[in-house]
Amino acid sequence: MSPVNASLVALLIVTTIVILVLGILLARLILNLTVLSRNVDSIAQSVQSEVQPTLKELREAAQSINSIANNADTQFSGLQSTLKSMLGASTLVGCKMKGLMNGLVKGINFGLNLFNKK
Repeated sequence: MSPVNASLVALLIVTTIVILVLGILLARLILNLTVLSRNVDSIAQSVQSEVQPTLKELREAAQSINSIANNADTQFSGLQSTLKSMLGASTLVGCKMKGLMNGLVKGINFGLNLFNKK
């Protein structure tokens, strides 16, 4: 056998071995990726089953907080309108009392001035 033929046979054997090793490694890689995808799917399902009740509780808590805030806002609006009406009424009475007091003071001054002149 000539050295060229021996070299070609050796190259053929080495190439065949490399292709077989790469094929085996590629098959193992595909098998590991399949197992990994199953594990990821299992983890995703368990996380989803754990997160759904938590999200439900958070939604209920948010609705409860919203209800409390709306109730407090309604009560504050009622208190504010009551205070406005009370202040409006007291201002109106205060203005009338001020006018009455001014008239009373003027009357007393006039009476005192009448007695002072004599």
